[in-house]
Amino acid sequence: MTGTRIIKNSIRQLWRMKGKAVLFFLLLLLASGLFSLGRSFWSINQEKTKAYENSFTTIGVVEQKPDTVRERKSWDAGIQDYRLYVGSVYSSYLPVSVLDFEGADYLSGPEKRVCYGAYMPEYEMHATRELATGLRYGFIIEASPVEDAVPDHPITIRVSKIWKGAGIREGDTIRLCDHYNPAPKMLYKDKTYVMAVYDVPGHESDLEFNPDPAIRSTQVGPDGKYLPDEVDEDYFYEEVTDDFWESERSRRWRNLMKVWDYGNHIFPVTGTSDIHLMMPFYNNEVAITSGRDFTEEEYENGEKVCIISEYFAGKYGFKLGDQIELPLLIADHYRSAGRMYGTSGGGAYNYLNAKGEPYEVFEDSLYTITGMYSGKFGLLTELGMGYNEIVIPANSVKNSDEDNMVDMGPMNSGTTSFQIENGTIEEYMEKWNRQGIDNVEITFYDKGYTELEANINHMSQISRILILAGAAMVLMVLGYFSWIFILRQRERTAIERSLGFRKSQSFLSLFSGIFLLMVLGSFGGCAGGGLLSEAVAGDMGQTVYYDTTFGNSAPVTTKTVIGENAEALDAAVPFQDMFLNVGIILAAGSAIAGTGIYMNLKQEPMKMFGSRKE
Repeated sequence: MTGTRIIKNSIRQLWRMKGKAVLFFLLLLLASGLFSLGRSFWSINQEKTKAYENSFTTIGVVEQKPDTVRERKSWDAGIQDYRLYVGSVYSSYLPVSVLDFEGADYLSGPEKRVCYGAYMPEYEMHATRELATGLRYGFIIEASPVEDAVPDHPITIRVSKIWKGAGIREGDTIRLCDHYNPAPKMLYKDKTYVMAVYDVPGHESDLEFNPDPAIRSTQVGPDGKYLPDEVDEDYFYEEVTDDFWESERSRRWRNLMKVWDYGNHIFPVTGTSDIHLMMPFYNNEVAITSGRDFTEEEYENGEKVCIISEYFAGKYGFKLGDQIELPLLIADHYRSAGRMYGTSGGGAYNYLNAKGEPYEVFEDSLYTITGMYSGKFGLLTELGMGYNEIVIPANSVKNSDEDNMVDMGPMNSGTTSFQIENGTIEEYMEKWNRQGIDNVEITFYDKGYTELEANINHMSQISRILILAGAAMVLMVLGYFSWIFILRQRERTAIERSLGFRKSQSFLSLFSGIFLLMVLGSFGGCAGGGLLSEAVAGDMGQTVYYDTTFGNSAPVTTKTVIGENAEALDAAVPFQDMFLNVGIILAAGSAIAGTGIYMNLKQEPMKMFGSRKE
């Protein structure tokens, strides 16, 4: 008998038990669909996890909390009384090294970024000089009061000489008020005084000016304390005598004039070990639109490469691959460039050191432009990008800036950050809490990965349950009906063998019919499971932005921020595993059926005639 006739005969024999055959088909359809649904969910979760790992990063920003607060007071001539305010007090500034503890598996950082100021006189920071004339909007002038007076209220003075600044002329009278000095000194009309003054917005007159202790340095040491300065903090003006400008007393004023215009030529330069640790890049407020990021080798080796703004490049004709000289003059170890440098001004530092001399450049190098960025910058926010900010590898600064520090402060969200593996926030915080540092607050940003991970883990649990349930049901259905269709057909096998069937022909006779049902049931069930999983998977690609803030022991703030519409990640194709699922079911069914047939064929035909035929 040919194989085709044997298969047809097998199907006819199976059709004689069509009730059981239909039940077998339906149960296998359900079981394989359940198994396929679980397998499809598992595959989708795996694909989603890979996609999320490549699309999401988890950043922690660090802020040292004050040890206490102290009430401070500031004199206000407008109300002739002190204004009270609360200021933060730190016993010491924690180094960023406190974040380097055992088990902290950082992907990048931690780092506390320094904002350098590069003095580049050939370029202008702002479009007009009035936006940055050194210290606020101001002047260095010589003037005399029109009458003897104490400037504890607005008094009239006549300008006799303008050393720096534009907008008033020699011979003009202006209103002067030593607004924040509780005990200003008498000014005499027969004397001339040199002073630095700046306009005070919102006072009675647009031409009301305050004196500024501009010749007093704000240089700090590594401990954050001001270096000793011979000039008193309330020192605002100096009498100009006949020999004043040739005397040592004028040295600071002459030096102040040298650095007065520095503000419009100081460009913020930030050193980092990974630009994605900088929140403007992480939040996509700015992005590299030309060129590239630094390579790992450039970060590690401190190569002389930089990323500049498209605006700055366009203004001065820079192209990728060009070199730009960055003479680093000052270093701010407290505030970010985003906080200090805005589109309408900023970077108002004092450029005299504690000895009254202009700061000297502590490092001067040529940097190659590898990338350019564009986006939102210059908004004067702690987490923002500074106006015309230049980014360099932190390791590219080789020399010490100890003698050029204009400010020092605690770790804060604009300067201190790190990256950890996605989904490890709780694990990280458990290890951090064991360090016993109770005045540090860490805020994590992961663009919603934690919530997505929870959904994925939930679906993974469901998929495992479905796989196990489906597999168990498939095995039970295959086992039970193999017993019905094969083991209870021993008499049929005996007859076929007695009629001269070879063992291979008897095997084909028993196996082909049930195998056809297994093929139909498994394909139908797996296709249905794939369709169902595709419908469910559509709800698994939504993302939201959120951050979680942690203190010393437990989460203290959790909030969800809905950002711009995040692009949904493509779902995995649910049918990509359908043939594999069918193959698994058919392999299991073939093994079970084959084992039953083998047990039938092991027996002699005469011994099987006693078996009851169904």
